[in-house]
Amino acid sequence: MSALRGLLWCGVVGPVLFIVLFLVNDAIKPGYDPVRNAVSEAAIGSGGWLQSTNFIVSGLLIAASSAAITRVVGRWAGALVGVTGAGLALAGVFVSDPVPVEQVSWHGMIHNVAGTASSAALVITCFVAARWRPTSQWRWYCLAVGVSVPLIFVVALGADGTLGIWQRLSNLIGWTWLAVVALRALAVMSETPEADLAEGPRPWPRTGSPRRQDDVGSAASRA
Repeated sequence: MSALRGLLWCGVVGPVLFIVLFLVNDAIKPGYDPVRNAVSEAAIGSGGWLQSTNFIVSGLLIAASSAAITRVVGRWAGALVGVTGAGLALAGVFVSDPVPVEQVSWHGMIHNVAGTASSAALVITCFVAARWRPTSQWRWYCLAVGVSVPLIFVVALGADGTLGIWQRLSNLIGWTWLAVVALRALAVMSETPEADLAEGPRPWPRTGSPRRQDDVGSAASRA
Protein backbone atom coordinates (compact mmCIF):
# COMPACT_ATOMS: atom_id res chain seq x y z
CA MET A 1 0.00 0.00 0.00
CA SER A 2 2.82 2.40 0.82
CA ALA A 3 4.42 1.69 -2.56
CA LEU A 4 1.12 2.47 -4.30
CA ARG A 5 0.81 5.73 -2.40
CA GLY A 6 4.36 6.66 -3.36
CA LEU A 7 3.61 6.04 -7.03
CA LEU A 8 0.41 8.05 -6.82
CA TRP A 9 2.35 10.94 -5.30
CA CYS A 10 4.57 10.73 -8.39
CA GLY A 11 1.35 11.29 -10.33
CA VAL A 12 0.69 14.43 -8.31
CA VAL A 13 4.22 15.83 -8.37
CA GLY A 14 4.86 15.18 -12.08
CA PRO A 15 2.11 17.40 -13.54
CA VAL A 16 2.57 20.11 -10.89
CA LEU A 17 6.34 20.15 -11.44
CA PHE A 18 5.82 20.51 -15.18
CA ILE A 19 3.56 23.54 -14.70
CA VAL A 20 5.81 25.21 -12.12
CA LEU A 21 9.02 24.78 -14.11
CA PHE A 22 7.61 26.01 -17.41
CA LEU A 23 6.26 29.08 -15.61
CA VAL A 24 9.68 29.66 -14.03
CA ASN A 25 11.31 29.26 -17.42
CA ASP A 26 8.86 31.79 -18.86
CA ALA A 27 10.21 34.35 -16.42
CA ILE A 28 13.94 33.69 -16.62
CA LYS A 29 14.77 32.63 -20.19
CA PRO A 30 16.28 35.56 -22.12
CA GLY A 31 14.56 36.49 -25.37
CA TYR A 32 11.68 34.10 -24.76
CA ASP A 33 8.12 35.36 -25.09
CA PRO A 34 5.55 33.14 -23.31
CA VAL A 35 2.72 34.99 -25.03
CA ARG A 36 3.97 34.10 -28.50
CA ASN A 37 6.24 31.06 -28.03
CA ALA A 38 5.14 27.48 -27.40
CA VAL A 39 6.17 25.76 -24.17
CA SER A 40 8.44 23.38 -26.10
CA GLU A 41 10.36 26.25 -27.68
CA ALA A 42 11.93 27.07 -24.31
CA ALA A 43 14.17 24.03 -24.85
CA ILE A 44 15.78 25.72 -27.87
CA GLY A 45 19.04 27.60 -27.45
CA SER A 46 20.80 28.85 -24.32
CA GLY A 47 19.38 27.48 -21.08
CA GLY A 48 17.18 25.04 -22.96
CA TRP A 49 18.37 22.21 -20.72
CA LEU A 50 15.92 23.36 -18.02
CA GLN A 51 12.85 22.82 -20.16
CA SER A 52 14.19 19.57 -21.60
CA THR A 53 14.85 18.30 -18.08
CA ASN A 54 11.37 19.43 -17.08
CA PHE A 55 9.80 17.35 -19.84
CA ILE A 56 11.88 14.28 -19.02
CA VAL A 57 11.59 14.29 -15.22
CA SER A 58 7.89 15.21 -15.17
CA GLY A 59 7.13 12.62 -17.84
CA LEU A 60 8.97 9.86 -15.98
CA LEU A 61 7.14 10.70 -12.74
CA ILE A 62 3.79 10.54 -14.53
CA ALA A 63 4.73 7.29 -16.25
CA ALA A 64 5.76 5.80 -12.89
CA SER A 65 2.33 6.59 -11.47
CA SER A 66 0.65 4.51 -14.18
CA ALA A 67 1.20 1.27 -12.22
CA ALA A 68 -0.74 2.66 -9.24
CA ILE A 69 -3.41 4.19 -11.50
CA THR A 70 -3.89 0.74 -13.02
CA ARG A 71 -4.39 -0.75 -9.56
CA VAL A 72 -6.70 1.93 -8.16
CA VAL A 73 -8.50 3.41 -11.18
CA GLY A 74 -8.38 0.73 -13.85
CA ARG A 75 -6.27 -0.96 -16.52
CA TRP A 76 -7.09 1.37 -19.40
CA ALA A 77 -6.61 4.52 -17.36
CA GLY A 78 -3.25 3.23 -16.15
CA ALA A 79 -2.09 2.36 -19.67
CA LEU A 80 -3.12 5.77 -20.99
CA VAL A 81 -1.36 7.59 -18.15
CA GLY A 82 1.74 5.56 -18.98
CA VAL A 83 1.58 6.72 -22.60
CA THR A 84 1.00 10.30 -21.43
CA GLY A 85 4.12 10.28 -19.26
CA ALA A 86 6.34 8.37 -21.69
CA GLY A 87 5.35 10.68 -24.54
CA LEU A 88 6.13 13.75 -22.46
CA ALA A 89 9.55 12.37 -21.47
CA LEU A 90 10.38 11.41 -25.06
CA ALA A 91 9.37 14.90 -26.25
CA GLY A 92 11.95 16.26 -23.81
CA VAL A 93 14.73 14.13 -25.23
CA PHE A 94 14.18 15.51 -28.74
CA VAL A 95 14.16 19.31 -29.03
CA SER A 96 11.30 20.91 -30.96
CA ASP A 97 11.65 23.18 -33.98
CA PRO A 98 10.92 26.91 -33.73
CA VAL A 99 7.34 27.96 -34.51
CA PRO A 100 6.47 28.67 -37.30
CA VAL A 101 8.47 25.78 -38.73
CA GLU A 102 10.40 26.57 -41.89
CA GLN A 103 11.86 23.09 -42.25
CA VAL A 104 10.99 20.15 -40.00
CA SER A 105 14.06 18.47 -38.52
CA TRP A 106 14.21 14.81 -37.59
CA HIS A 107 14.35 15.61 -33.88
CA GLY A 108 11.52 18.11 -34.23
CA MET A 109 9.38 15.45 -35.94
CA ILE A 110 10.00 12.95 -33.12
CA HIS A 111 9.20 15.67 -30.59
CA ASN A 112 5.91 16.45 -32.32
CA VAL A 113 4.86 12.80 -32.60
CA ALA A 114 5.72 12.09 -28.95
CA GLY A 115 4.00 15.26 -27.73
CA THR A 116 0.88 14.56 -29.79
CA ALA A 117 0.69 10.99 -28.47
CA SER A 118 1.04 12.29 -24.90
CA SER A 119 -1.70 14.88 -25.35
CA ALA A 120 -4.04 12.46 -27.12
CA ALA A 121 -3.59 9.85 -24.36
CA LEU A 122 -4.35 12.48 -21.71
CA VAL A 123 -7.57 13.49 -23.47
CA ILE A 124 -8.73 9.88 -23.84
CA THR A 125 -7.94 9.27 -20.16
CA CYS A 126 -10.43 12.02 -19.28
CA PHE A 127 -13.28 10.05 -20.85
CA VAL A 128 -12.13 6.73 -19.39
CA ALA A 129 -11.73 8.16 -15.88
CA ALA A 130 -15.15 9.81 -16.03
CA ARG A 131 -16.65 6.37 -15.34
CA TRP A 132 -14.42 5.67 -12.32
CA ARG A 133 -16.46 5.89 -9.09
CA PRO A 134 -18.61 8.49 -10.81
CA THR A 135 -20.39 11.39 -9.23
CA SER A 136 -22.15 14.03 -11.28
CA GLN A 137 -19.44 16.60 -10.52
CA TRP A 138 -16.63 14.20 -11.31
CA ARG A 139 -18.14 13.12 -14.64
CA TRP A 140 -18.69 16.67 -15.78
CA TYR A 141 -15.21 17.73 -14.70
CA CYS A 142 -13.61 14.89 -16.68
CA LEU A 143 -15.76 15.52 -19.75
CA ALA A 144 -15.16 19.27 -19.61
CA VAL A 145 -11.39 18.75 -19.51
CA GLY A 146 -11.53 16.12 -22.25
CA VAL A 147 -13.35 18.52 -24.56
CA SER A 148 -11.63 21.80 -23.63
CA VAL A 149 -8.00 20.65 -23.90
CA PRO A 150 -8.09 19.73 -27.62
CA LEU A 151 -10.44 22.63 -28.38
CA ILE A 152 -8.08 25.19 -26.83
CA PHE A 153 -5.16 23.55 -28.61
CA VAL A 154 -6.90 24.02 -31.96
CA VAL A 155 -7.51 27.67 -31.08
CA ALA A 156 -3.80 27.99 -30.23
CA LEU A 157 -2.77 26.70 -33.65
CA GLY A 158 -4.85 29.39 -35.33
CA ALA A 159 -3.94 32.19 -32.93
CA ASP A 160 -1.86 34.98 -34.41
CA GLY A 161 0.85 36.01 -31.97
CA THR A 162 -0.80 34.49 -28.89
CA LEU A 163 -0.10 30.78 -29.38
CA GLY A 164 1.80 30.63 -26.08
CA ILE A 165 -1.11 31.92 -24.01
CA TRP A 166 -3.61 29.43 -25.43
CA GLN A 167 -1.20 26.51 -25.22
CA ARG A 168 -0.40 27.31 -21.60
CA LEU A 169 -4.09 27.46 -20.76
CA SER A 170 -4.53 24.00 -22.30
CA ASN A 171 -1.54 22.72 -20.33
CA LEU A 172 -2.79 24.16 -17.05
CA ILE A 173 -6.20 22.55 -17.47
CA GLY A 174 -4.93 19.15 -18.59
CA TRP A 175 -2.02 18.69 -16.19
CA THR A 176 -3.99 19.99 -13.22
CA TRP A 177 -6.70 17.44 -13.97
CA LEU A 178 -4.12 14.63 -14.07
CA ALA A 179 -2.80 15.66 -10.66
CA VAL A 180 -6.38 15.68 -9.34
CA VAL A 181 -6.87 12.11 -10.59
CA ALA A 182 -3.87 10.99 -8.52
CA LEU A 183 -5.12 12.92 -5.48
CA ARG A 184 -8.57 11.35 -5.83
CA ALA A 185 -6.94 7.91 -6.09
CA LEU A 186 -5.04 8.62 -2.85
CA ALA A 187 -8.32 9.55 -1.16
CA VAL A 188 -9.94 6.35 -2.43
CA MET A 189 -7.05 4.29 -1.06
CA SER A 190 -7.51 5.77 2.40
CA GLU A 191 -11.13 4.63 2.59
CA THR A 192 -11.18 1.41 0.56
CA PRO A 193 -9.92 -2.07 1.52
CA GLU A 194 -6.94 -3.10 -0.59
CA ALA A 195 -8.80 -6.07 -2.07
CA ASP A 196 -11.55 -3.78 -3.37
CA LEU A 197 -9.36 -1.08 -4.94
CA ALA A 198 -9.36 -2.16 -8.57
CA GLU A 199 -13.07 -2.35 -9.23
CA GLY A 200 -12.65 -0.97 -12.72
CA PRO A 201 -14.88 1.71 -14.19
CA ARG A 202 -18.40 1.51 -12.88
CA PRO A 203 -21.28 1.73 -15.38
CA TRP A 204 -23.05 5.03 -15.87
CA PRO A 205 -25.83 5.33 -13.31
CA ARG A 206 -29.29 4.64 -14.67
CA THR A 207 -32.50 6.28 -13.67
CA GLY A 208 -34.76 4.21 -11.44
CA SER A 209 -33.84 1.15 -9.40
CA PRO A 210 -32.63 -1.86 -11.38
CA ARG A 211 -34.63 -5.03 -10.85
CA ARG A 212 -32.80 -7.93 -9.27
CA GLN A 213 -32.34 -11.01 -11.44
CA ASP A 214 -34.12 -13.30 -8.96
CA ASP A 215 -37.10 -10.92 -8.94
CA VAL A 216 -37.26 -11.13 -12.73
CA GLY A 217 -37.09 -14.91 -12.58
CA SER A 218 -39.86 -15.04 -9.96
CA ALA A 219 -42.06 -12.81 -12.06
CA ALA A 220 -41.48 -15.03 -15.07
CA SER A 221 -42.40 -18.17 -13.13
CA ARG A 222 -45.63 -16.59 -11.96
CA ALA A 223 -46.65 -15.60 -15.50
